[in-house]
Amino acid sequence: MPTLKNSRIRFHTNNEDKDHDSHVTVTVRDGHGRIAARIDHDFGHFDDHTDFETNLPIRNQSEAAVLQTGTVTIRIDPNGRDTWKFNFDLDLVFSDNSRLGGGAGRAIVKSKQQRDYGRAGRYLTDKVVEQHLRRIFCK
Repeated sequence: MPTLKNSRIRFHTNNEDKDHDSHVTVTVRDGHGRIAARIDHDFGHFDDHTDFETNLPIRNQSEAAVLQTGTVTIRIDPNGRDTWKFNFDLDLVFSDNSRLGGGAGRAIVKSKQQRDYGRAGRYLTDKVVEQHLRRIFCK
C-alpha cells in the first residue's frame, strides 16, 4: 500500500488579505482521525490577489486508502480582528507517486464571526474550514 511522502498546500488570497500576525494552522487527518501532516505559523502578511505555497511536515505516513476519507482543517487565530478570503489547494504525494488532493474556493475566515463550510455542508465553529479530500488521477 502506498504511504504519504509529501504534503503541500497553496493559498490564493482573494480580495481580503491576511494580517501579518494572524496565525494559520493546517492539519491533514486520515480517515481514522490520525494527524498525517500539520503546520502552524504566522507566515507573514498575504496581500490581496497573491499566492503562497508551503510544505506540510509529515507526522504519520498514512496509507493512501485511509487518507481518501480524511479531512484537511485550516484554522486562523488572529491577533485582534482579521478577515481572510482565500482559495486553497492541497496536494498529497505517496510512495508510488500517486496523488490525492482537495481544495476550496472562496473560503472566508473571520476573527469574530464564523461561517465557513465544512464536511457534508455543515457550518463549523472555532475559526475552522474543513474539506473532504478528493482523488486526483495523475502520476
